[in-house]
Amino acid sequence: MVKLNAGKISAILLMTALFAGACRKKDATLQEPDNLANFETSAQGISASENSIVVKVKLSRAVKNDVAVILNLTAQGAQYGTDYTTTPAVTPTSGTANILLTIPSGNSEASVTINKVAGALFDGDEKLVLDVYSTASPVIIGATRQITISFSELIAATATATINGGGANYPNKVFIDLSANRQTAVQRTAWDLGFYAGADFRVILNSSSAMMAKQLNKTDLNQVTSADTVGFATEVAFSQTAPVTSAMAYIDHPSGDLTRTAIAEIAATAGDNKVYIVNRGFGIGTPAPERGWKKIRVIRNTSGGYTLQYADIAATSYQEINVVKDASYFFKYISFETGAVNVEPAATKWDIAWTYFSNSTNFGGGEVPYLFQDIVLQNRNVQVAKVMTTTKTFEAFAEADLTGLTWSSSQTAIGSDWRSGGGPGTAPAVRTDRYYIIKDGDNNYYKLRFTALTQNGERGYPAYEIALIKEG
Repeated sequence: MVKLNAGKISAILLMTALFAGACRKKDATLQEPDNLANFETSAQGISASENSIVVKVKLSRAVKNDVAVILNLTAQGAQYGTDYTTTPAVTPTSGTANILLTIPSGNSEASVTINKVAGALFDGDEKLVLDVYSTASPVIIGATRQITISFSELIAATATATINGGGANYPNKVFIDLSANRQTAVQRTAWDLGFYAGADFRVILNSSSAMMAKQLNKTDLNQVTSADTVGFATEVAFSQTAPVTSAMAYIDHPSGDLTRTAIAEIAATAGDNKVYIVNRGFGIGTPAPERGWKKIRVIRNTSGGYTLQYADIAATSYQEINVVKDASYFFKYISFETGAVNVEPAATKWDIAWTYFSNSTNFGGGEVPYLFQDIVLQNRNVQVAKVMTTTKTFEAFAEADLTGLTWSSSQTAIGSDWRSGGGPGTAPAVRTDRYYIIKDGDNNYYKLRFTALTQNGERGYPAYEIALIKEG
């Protein structure tokens, strides 16, 4: 038997205690960060043309069990039931109006809708204040626990926000209205084609799901078979490892130039409009599922809009959808699965959008299609200028500095320029040496800088800060 003296025993006990303490510290570092409940923003407005607004409470991540959230509601100058209602309805208790929300298991958000009562008149100074009063465990209340809803058009002076991209699989395309301090998240696979509502007849692909389209020299869908698509599986598809320049013809040009779309302008003479084979790209997930193929043809209709003809490749008949031009929007959208769908807000109701994107790059042999995450696009009525902090700091930039800027109308003027890395072997990060001046469709000028690319280490939730420079 080996005997240990008191000194050796003390040393062993000390080492054991230190090891146990180190293990506890290591275990603590592996704990998940707090799951915080926040409003998307601290202020929103309901304009005169709107009848309702949706206010979301967002969590840092999805919950494993249903979580109850109680909101307190305080009205200023507006009466519940007479001027407005909420969905779900309020529950008055002890003079305080409460709204009970439930965030279902597997989800990370819940919402309340503020509805104007039909016929109610507003002076514009009425407000509602929502406050996150309590959350069930394990969720705790975050910093943006209060939001003020104004019954008037909001022109935000300053704002900070986290974009609801939905996570590392980037499931959402998010449209952002800077002046209204509002964002609209739409599942990026919810649509297939967009139809231009302007004077020209143009059709765009869903650039958020890696779609491509190739024209055939045929005009009758029923005469198109799988024999017409031999080789398309590799030719009309994105390749992140071996992209080719010839495939640029099968995507809409990333700049947003409508004269450079994969689908040619829809001709006035129906017989001039060819059939296209459409690769619907990929869905959401890891690995991302393929969305399949369609054959389509688009013609102008007698109502001044479009008629879409579409079918599976092997089908001997096809379906039709008529699309009406609506001047309130830049595009109207359809899904091959569900028909007409709402995607982007009205033309003057969004400025920039965050998304997964069918972009292009050049590895030295010419421009090739390439899929990018964390792309920021701009609306067709928006202009963007970049400012380097070495020229003027974000804080110091003022109205007098608007002169002499170089403006861009390309939808990828911001693009991926706001971040670095993110490719093979490089970690992405926000570029802090630049910011952007945004001139929106109402001639408001904002300065915008990105402040985060991730939340709790997860991509898909970038954050930004804006400040109004000049009101339109």
